[in-house]
Amino acid sequence: MAEQENVLAAGRPASRPRWLLPALQTRNFRLFWGGQIVSLIGTSLQVIAEGWLIYDLTGSTFWLGMVGLLALIPVLPISLLGGLLIDRVPRRRLIMVTQAGLLVQAALFGLLALSGGIRLWHIIVLYFVFGAILAIDHPARRAFLVDLVPPDDLAGAVALNGAIFNFSGLIGYALGGVLIAIVGAGAAMLLNALTYLAPLVALALIRLDDHPAQANSAPGAKESMAGALSEGLLTLWRQPAILGVMSLMALSGGLAWPVFGMLPAYAEAVIHTDAIGLGVLMAAGALGSVLGTVIVTQVGKRARGRTLTLVSLLLPLLVMGFAYTATLFWACLLLIAVGAALLVLQSLAITLVQLQISNQVRGRVMSLYSILHAGADTGGNVAVGWLGAYLGLPLALGLGGAAALLYAMGVRLALPAVEQLE
Repeated sequence: MAEQENVLAAGRPASRPRWLLPALQTRNFRLFWGGQIVSLIGTSLQVIAEGWLIYDLTGSTFWLGMVGLLALIPVLPISLLGGLLIDRVPRRRLIMVTQAGLLVQAALFGLLALSGGIRLWHIIVLYFVFGAILAIDHPARRAFLVDLVPPDDLAGAVALNGAIFNFSGLIGYALGGVLIAIVGAGAAMLLNALTYLAPLVALALIRLDDHPAQANSAPGAKESMAGALSEGLLTLWRQPAILGVMSLMALSGGLAWPVFGMLPAYAEAVIHTDAIGLGVLMAAGALGSVLGTVIVTQVGKRARGRTLTLVSLLLPLLVMGFAYTATLFWACLLLIAVGAALLVLQSLAITLVQLQISNQVRGRVMSLYSILHAGADTGGNVAVGWLGAYLGLPLALGLGGAAALLYAMGVRLALPAVEQLE
């Protein structure tokens, strides 16, 4: 650990610009963060292109949610085994492998779309591959943060790492709508493939001694592997307040996420706009997330639990307000608010979880967190998409918001310890 801290200290300049947030003062984190920004701009292009293609092929909100559910199938088994890999192999090398795999997947998707022969089953298979790779990539990147910054800067690094998903979306979603209208979804997907080169270069430039968190551990018999897998679960089971935090992230966040997952259908059926309008809507949500990052940096250490609880109550109300908005202007304003609240909720949740666990089980706990996060977002999309097909999208979104509000109120009453977390 002392050797790691020396490496981290070496990456921090003696004289540091005051405008840099603490985590950005570390060279390794700046490289990692910058590479991810470029890559995630491309991922935003993929999200909007995939949604557009699915709705164009099927005209169904059901399939918008169902394709995501099918991509979730490999997440559970792969994430559990991936958690062991994250703790037992050098995290940087593992992330380089997953990023290369995502590059290949995006290139195949783009080539199929450009050929004009893409079918729904192609999208389902590629979504499955995408989900399988992300099942390792996402928790690995979250766990890798502790190798990049000093402990005192971890909370800021977590917030910034969450923020890049949304800052990149601000650019990628706006650009994606324009690109789809001008050059088509296939070209947008190929551009996404090229953006994966940025994190690969950044990871290669990071100065770090590659070693696993469990340097002396090795996969053994089935019993030892089962014990290793259960250790992450036991870590969470012993901390009910942290389980409460994760459940708020899953329920409040998961039932708010369909606001973005259903936007291709919402843009056409409710707002009556085109691909460019869809890009504007998604960019509005991403702008809100950027504002949410600013809010997170202003939340004091002692106010994290209390702020998380309050935001988990506010977010469902914003979703219900958005559900019955039928004009582009008001939809954008509410999406900004939803994006900000969702970013604050997710950033504070993962910060509180990261600060309460040890590095030796970090990969396994982050894998469990990723399973819950991905499952909640996808489950919310499927539920709202299914209800939307029968009840209409506005009512389906409103019901999801109401359910999230009731759950958040229940957690606040049943687990007051959540508000005391720092």
